[in-house]
Amino acid sequence: MQAQSRFRTQLCRGIIDCKLGVRKVTTFYLVRHGETMWNKEQRLQGWLDSPLSENGILHAEKLRDHLKNFSFTAAYSSSSGRAKETLHILLGDRQLPIYYEDNLREIFLGDWQGKTVGDIVTTHPDYELYTDYPGQFVATHTESFGTVTERAMFTLKKIAEKYPENNVLIVSHAVTIKCIINAILGRNIDQLWAAPFINGTSVTLIEKVEQRWLVKDIGNIQHLQ
Repeated sequence: MQAQSRFRTQLCRGIIDCKLGVRKVTTFYLVRHGETMWNKEQRLQGWLDSPLSENGILHAEKLRDHLKNFSFTAAYSSSSGRAKETLHILLGDRQLPIYYEDNLREIFLGDWQGKTVGDIVTTHPDYELYTDYPGQFVATHTESFGTVTERAMFTLKKIAEKYPENNVLIVSHAVTIKCIINAILGRNIDQLWAAPFINGTSVTLIEKVEQRWLVKDIGNIQHLQ
């Protein structure tokens, strides 16, 4: 209930402030796509793709119902199929402008894409750095965390310029969302995987208030409880 109340408080406050002309607030509802078939298999996707699992669809439907009284001006999604599928479930019969952005895709994982974690750990010793010591990870065949951060934040800034006083729904990916959080909080890359975990269909609440960026909530799964 506290998390849901916090969502509603942020939504109402943004509307009131805009009407009074006190400040311009863009509120981003950053959603991770629902669980996929490859997630279940512990198979890395990156820029490859797999469809949502039954749980992924169910959880997206639960989030759709949870957000039914929330007003959005536009909806954005990663151009990956699993994110698009999730977005269309979340929107239901809403009529909103929809945009697909390559810059909101997951991190490109090169040689690891399509392989299971079990296969990767036996052939790529640098995978441990990626998962446990991100500050020491050097991208060779993969995209770097810095590049993901740059493209994702560039896109959020562009959206905020277009919708300076609105609520925007975005469906993206776990690493991309983690990079956004890390950048806004001003943390080092070695803190990238700090709790909480970004579960499928979790909601992370970001505000752009004038020139300030704020993280209001991370990985909220109230709709699954």
